[in-house]
Formats: sequence, C-alpha cells, structure tokens
Amino acid sequence: MCSTAGFGAGCCSEQEGVAITTRRQTNNVRTKLCFKCKTGDPFVVIRNGDPFCGPCFDAYLIHKFRQGLGKHKVLYPGETVLLHIPGTAPSLAMLHLMATGYDQASHKKITALPKIIVIDDSTLFDMGESPVPELLRVIDRLPDMPKQTFIVPFPMVFMDGFEDVCREFCSENSERSIVDLNEACENHSELVEKARATFAGMSTASAREDVHRSLHLKILHSLARVLNSTKIMLSETSLDLASRLLTSVSIGRGPHIPNETNYLDTRIPGLLFLHAMREFTPKECTFYLQRLQINPITIVNHSTLLDPIVGSVNVLSETFISGLQREFSSTVSTVMKTAAKLEAIEGSPNQCQLCYLPINRDLTQSLGDLNLVSGSYCLGCTIAMSECGAKALENVQRISNRDVLDEYLIE
Repeated sequence: MCSTAGFGAGCCSEQEGVAITTRRQTNNVRTKLCFKCKTGDPFVVIRNGDPFCGPCFDAYLIHKFRQGLGKHKVLYPGETVLLHIPGTAPSLAMLHLMATGYDQASHKKITALPKIIVIDDSTLFDMGESPVPELLRVIDRLPDMPKQTFIVPFPMVFMDGFEDVCREFCSENSERSIVDLNEACENHSELVEKARATFAGMSTASAREDVHRSLHLKILHSLARVLNSTKIMLSETSLDLASRLLTSVSIGRGPHIPNETNYLDTRIPGLLFLHAMREFTPKECTFYLQRLQINPITIVNHSTLLDPIVGSVNVLSETFISGLQREFSSTVSTVMKTAAKLEAIEGSPNQCQLCYLPINRDLTQSLGDLNLVSGSYCLGCTIAMSECGAKALENVQRISNRDVLDEYLIE
C-alpha cells in the first residue's frame, strides 16, 4: 500500500489505488527521513505509513520479487522461462524486476533463460496503431538481461495448425532477437475477421472476457511447447487476483480459486504459471515505473470498451474490491490470505479442453440445457460458451478441440 510523498496528487487513479493504514501520524511526511536508511528524503509511503526514499523503495520491491521466486524454488539454471508482457504497468515492472537478477553485481544472479512473449490484441479491438513498437522500445532499454522477444498476433490462434506454424517459424528464426509471427500469418485479414466475429457473437461481456483469457492461455501453452519451456510468468497484482477470486465464484469457477489466485498455477501437468506479482499492489508498480521514467502502455480490452453502466462480472468485482480497500485497508490482503489456504484439485483425470482446469463431472451433468455445449468443459467455460452464438461457438470449439490435453511432455 503506497501513497505519494514527493509527487503531486493525482499521479495514480483512485480506482487503481490502495488505501493507506497508518499506525502513526504521517501527515507531515516530507519532514521525515526514509524509514529504512534514516538519511534519504521520502519518495513514497508504503506498508503501514513508512516513508521510503527512492533507492530503498527499489531495494524493497526487488527483495519482495526475488523472495517470491526463492520461496517457491521455481527457476533453475539454464531452463527457459516465458514472460508474458502485455505492456501494463505491472507487466513492465515485472520485466524490470526480472532484469535486475541478471545484473553482474546482483546477489544470487538469475540463471534461467528468459523469453518475452507479447500477444498483440490491437487488431481484435481495431485500435489502429499497435502498441507493440512502443513496447519494443521499452524492452530495448533493459540492462543485461537476455531479451529475445516473440510477437504473436491474437487472431493467429484461430489458424488451423497454429502450433505447427509457430514451431516451424520459430525454428527457422531462432537466432533473431525479435521473432514476429505476423510474418508467418499469410491470411491475417481473414483471421482478424473471424476473431472479431467470434467475440461479436457472444451475448455478454463476461463471456467475452472469460473466453479471451482462456485463448490467451492457449497461446501461451502452445508457445511453451514450441520453446521447450515449463514456466510462464504472469503479471497480475494482488488487486487483480482478489478480484479474480470473486469473479471465479460468480461464473462457476469456485473450485478452481487456488489455480486462479495462488503463486503457482498447476492446471497443466508439467507446466507452471507463476503469478510473480501476486504480492504487489498496482500503485507500487506505478511508482516503480516512475522511478525508471517509463510510462505504462495504454492497453484496450473488453472492459475498456464497455458501457460503464453495463459492466461485466470482472469489472464489477474489481470495483467492489477497490471500494472496500479504500475504506478497509486490509481487504485485499485478507482475500489473498484466504485464497492461499485453499488447495488446488490435483490428479483429476478430466480437464477442460478450453482452460485446462479440472472438471467436476457430477456438477456439469446436472446443468440441464447447458449440456447442449458438446465436449469436455468445466462449469465456467460451459456457461461462457452457452452465451455464444452458433458461429462463435463453432470457432471456439474448433480451437479447444485442436489440442485436447491428454499429457504434456517436453522432450
């Protein structure tokens, strides 16, 4: 939890912010010295009203990031780890925090081999100019860290033989620092129209967001197999994951809360999704980027295109959690501690073809008309797909049937 100390008010939106708890008076924070080093001028106020100077704030975030990786012992020397970087403030902060582990002066250097994954949604939302060039300029400024980048246009997931095309193109261009899979997409305009028509054929914003996220996971899963990786780092913050918990309960994913919110998501055997920014707040990420003089990239998604009166389950959940957090500063931390006590379903023989989460057969067989959606799907995906029109449902099922998950092996 943080607040401005050396900046003018308004640098972060209240919606995005986190309320501050104070165990002592901090109204006159500019007259205090850094809580850590006792010499520096305060830059931000974090935790329970402690002012931190800029260098100590950086060290605090780096320690928290490295502590999460060390606690779970998930990165090993020489293995490939994928970093999903959409360009949001948390993702750029995660990228730079990861880069600090490759500094020659860093204690216990990170020795895993990172590969950056950028999924370009700009054509799906008709954004005009893609944010990818700006994101590449940010990546180019990274010090020391290996930064081979793979750019994947989102509509490409609708291509037949998507994974085979990716494997062949990546193999042929393995020495390039930037591998742009747009070059491997011959019928790009047709795929864009198919993607737009698919999401236009869904009757609710909640279904569009849910299916869109599942297809992102499909892309990341395919690239992990292509690049021989067993780890994928995601950048959701504590606020994002707390909102996801409420959303999961609302859309039929209650049994899957541990996979959706805990540090390690083990839904796919042999592949780990790491919520590396789980202990971070949105404001901490924003202030860290201010220290680096980097502006977050504006990303358009289904939520930003919604009428604010209509909303979606995810938007309403985030609004609710943010409102509680402003009034009761321990809201998000309490939600996350509760989620951490839940255990993921392990060893289920049935997995959803779309999101890979375990299926409760007894539950899905009692859904009545929703069982008209043929295939092996969890309750959440079944509900989302029941809100698809005939053509949209056909397109989504074709993707989910393309790589039914029996076993995940990396040779």
